[in-house]
Amino acid sequence: MGSLSPPPRRILFLKTSTKPLSLMGAGNKVLIDALHKKGFEVDDRCWYPLHPEPGALTLEDLTSYHAITFVSCWEYNRHITDFEKFMRELVIPAQNQGVKVVNTAELMLWNSNKVYLKELEEGLGIEIPRTVFADTADGDIPSYQDVISSYGDAAPTSGVVLKPSVSASATETHRIPDPSSESYDPEQVQTSWAQVYEYARSLSPSVRVMIQAFEPAIKNGEYSIIFLKGEYSHTILKRPAETDFRAIEKYGAKIGALDESRVPEHGKEIGKKVVEYVEKRFGNEEGWRLGYLRLDGVVRDDGKFVVIEAEMLEPYIYLHVESAKEGLERFCQVLGD
Repeated sequence: MGSLSPPPRRILFLKTSTKPLSLMGAGNKVLIDALHKKGFEVDDRCWYPLHPEPGALTLEDLTSYHAITFVSCWEYNRHITDFEKFMRELVIPAQNQGVKVVNTAELMLWNSNKVYLKELEEGLGIEIPRTVFADTADGDIPSYQDVISSYGDAAPTSGVVLKPSVSASATETHRIPDPSSESYDPEQVQTSWAQVYEYARSLSPSVRVMIQAFEPAIKNGEYSIIFLKGEYSHTILKRPAETDFRAIEKYGAKIGALDESRVPEHGKEIGKKVVEYVEKRFGNEEGWRLGYLRLDGVVRDDGKFVVIEAEMLEPYIYLHVESAKEGLERFCQVLGD
């Protein structure tokens, strides 16, 4: 009697939505198809406990998988306290029992709150928009002008963007015009500030309000420079609509893969620095490589690449574009090795 073939390795995609993973973007379908062709079983389950079917995930469930990834775990930010609890009580124990978590639980907890940008700025010397992180303490909502004044010379002095430090897809993101401009309305500014402040406070005491200098270079597009298995893969350019500042498709942005000759080299260099930094800090075994990074930023008129985000939790990484073929193969290796 011949020997039995080993059972196929199982990979779990954790998500927040009940929507089937294959319908959550063309890139996900390409990834699932590639994994199936390599003989892997692929499941997708909701991590969020309020989804009752087929029941809340357990540690036993998680340890039945070879690998777990959060790359499509969109909208985790709306339940950040529950998400952090889920990571600490289930995912980290599963990881400690030998389940591969991509990108490691500790890294994703760190990356879930955009205060990490200050660490990258100070630790790597990379440029980010001038940003202050305002606490959301209990009590009455403070005056926006009082908050700005309290930061003195550290505060951005012209137009700014307000957003929570835990967010995705421009949730509660507002642009505030330059105070010297005719469009500046103190009453409307306070309304926008209160809206962001209340939302941030509703999420968790750890969530801050970001007061971030507006980068005019966004009009030329936001670059998403994507690294897979620690190596550069491909770049997407997201150009906002003329009447908006958000580089997101639902707000009218035009999105497409960028020819290699037009990819900003400075952005790629910064991406390599970020990869090296997190691999050194969060690597949980010898030879560990970062599964995925999407470095979002703009190029100023002087050619300097300014980092808006370095996403390593649930960024959409556009695996369906032609230039992602080699990166797709490497990402399959990350999940399957």
